[in-house]
Amino acid sequence: MNETETPEPPSATGRPWPLLSEQAMYGLPGQIVRTILPHTEADPAAMLFTLYGAAGAMIGKEPHILTGGVHHGARVWPLIIGRTAGGMKGTSWAEIRRVLKCTDETFHADRIMSGLSSAEGLIIQVRDESGDPESDSYDEGVSDKRLLIVESEFAAVLAQGKREGNTLLPLIRQAWDGGTLRTMTVKPKIATDPHIGMIGHITPTELRMKLNEAERAGGTMNRFLPVLSKRSKLLPDGGDLSEADVKALGAQLDAVIVKARGIKQMRRSAAASEAWRRLYERLAADHAGDGPVAQVVARAAPQVLRLSVMAALLDGCDYVDLPHLEVAEAMWDYAEDSAWYVFGGGSGNPDLDRLKTFVDEAGEAGVTRTDINAKCFGRNKDAATVGGLIAELLKITGYTESTIPTGGRPRTVYLRTKTK
Repeated sequence: MNETETPEPPSATGRPWPLLSEQAMYGLPGQIVRTILPHTEADPAAMLFTLYGAAGAMIGKEPHILTGGVHHGARVWPLIIGRTAGGMKGTSWAEIRRVLKCTDETFHADRIMSGLSSAEGLIIQVRDESGDPESDSYDEGVSDKRLLIVESEFAAVLAQGKREGNTLLPLIRQAWDGGTLRTMTVKPKIATDPHIGMIGHITPTELRMKLNEAERAGGTMNRFLPVLSKRSKLLPDGGDLSEADVKALGAQLDAVIVKARGIKQMRRSAAASEAWRRLYERLAADHAGDGPVAQVVARAAPQVLRLSVMAALLDGCDYVDLPHLEVAEAMWDYAEDSAWYVFGGGSGNPDLDRLKTFVDEAGEAGVTRTDINAKCFGRNKDAATVGGLIAELLKITGYTESTIPTGGRPRTVYLRTKTK
């Protein structure tokens, strides 16, 4: 690590920070990220996935691969996960948007939004024409069914979805799947075949706390690609990427987006087809168990299909070739490793996971109940809550309670026992 790099943040689950393979940086997207990278503190993975998500929203719904009767097209939803201060989540979007602004001016003026709060509010932005054209109540609808939603506070979206009667999260899942969206009301709002892209920003802690078991099992999270993000370097004086360089990259990107919008059904080359059959066995394998990680990565095959479509389109191709599939696999590896980093080893209870990490870090010395109350939870938990968390901890294999003689009153500590 050189003096300008930032240290990798420790994992609460003992997992290493994921590495973005060189294969993921193939073609124009890689060129764009590499050109920007020396001039920004943003994470290259966050910029790459953001570029795929935003460009896919701009391309629209037409280009796709048909598998099992299901269209998998240019709809890739990255969820950028980083700490509040050093995650550089917003910076990754700002850097990529500079290039995107040199493409479709109309899209950037009207079709990028934020502030998701209800299912009806989302449908309104891509709604159909309704009513009698001669009536005062006539609604001409929205002609451009493309929409990119960028939520810098994705935790708020998850919180809104938990409110009683709010159907936002089911509609988000439906928007990822594709097809017509509608509200089940007396005067329903309908959006026929919209193409909605979504990019969310959230901290690891918020994600573990806000995304409960029901939402993981229901499939909200597995529509998104988890992407860990951290500061790539320290630039006290900022970057100096010239406007000429930005415009040159934007012109190249605009050309492939315009071409992609005219493509419909795509197929794989012979080499990509053979590789896909091998890769599908791996993606379909149940190697993540049945815990939180498995729920988050459950749509591995569809996600890789969509990434391969995007890799091909951004390479100016109307078919998926072997390099595009290799890009998709490399990007999926990063997303899957991000899921393991955030959720691997987790219990589903953020407070219990926090306690486990605190005990693990203490090593053989162990921690007392006073330590747990003061240092782990900052005296923000009552005695009954702390006692309940300790009881849950002791049910987990490898964690134990030990009494240490002190010459006076024995000292009780909680520790993780060594494993052979």
